[in-house]
Amino acid sequence: GQGIGTALLAQAMAAHSPLRLWVFQRNAPALRFYAARGFRLVGQTDGSRNEEREPDALLEWVRQP
Repeated sequence: GQGIGTALLAQAMAAHSPLRLWVFQRNAPALRFYAARGFRLVGQTDGSRNEEREPDALLEWVRQP
């Protein structure tokens, strides 16, 4: 809530495009955070292949010209 995540993500977005990241599907605050910054859902899994066995979502952001 102090803007640190936003600042760090802004640096990553300035340096790289596209960006892809995984978020647990049940992590609604993180999903909202990334959606508000232009990330879109590009894939989902049932969690059977991650260590936590937790369904996850693949998000992607692409810089617009």
